[in-house]
Amino acid sequence: MNKKEFIDFARENLLSSHQARHITGQSRAAFNQSVTNGYLKPALELKESDTRILRLYFQDEVIAYKEKMSDWQAARKK
Repeated sequence: MNKKEFIDFARENLLSSHQARHITGQSRAAFNQSVTNGYLKPALELKESDTRILRLYFQDEVIAYKEKMSDWQAARKK
């Protein structure tokens, strides 16, 4: 895979934490809890400093998690 193919793949398949939270509709705290509990796993983590970590997520996994969340919410309403 050359650089252009990699960039194209990343643009089509990877999401930032902000983009992933927008899809799931979660607050930052709720999204971080989902990651901490292992419901969502970053595809890539890059430590930028002692306090900041850049995390990227696969779009298909975020969408699948959103669907699971909808199922869980529907089951709780019964």
